[in-house]
Amino acid sequence: MSLEGLKDLFFGSDKEREDSNMAEETKGLIDPSMLVGDIITKHPLAAQFLMECGMGCIHCPASQMESLAEACAVHGIDGEEITDALNDYLLEHNA
Repeated sequence: MSLEGLKDLFFGSDKEREDSNMAEETKGLIDPSMLVGDIITKHPLAAQFLMECGMGCIHCPASQMESLAEACAVHGIDGEEITDALNDYLLEHNA
């Protein structure tokens, strides 16, 4: 077996490592179980993004006790889709 083959066997292919690195970049940003208030505190840019998605009441007292998934459900928005889009947005803006 070649050295390159051994490297892929032990460490995965370049594509697998790239996919893993991308997953690590988004890991720890936003997940649907996080409270809206905590998201906005940690990532202030998220406020504008969420308002543009139809969540105009993100600064209301309920946001302090409501998860992103719950807030999306109330507004009839797909929580996973918003989470993915928000993570992409935050990565683009280095938030």
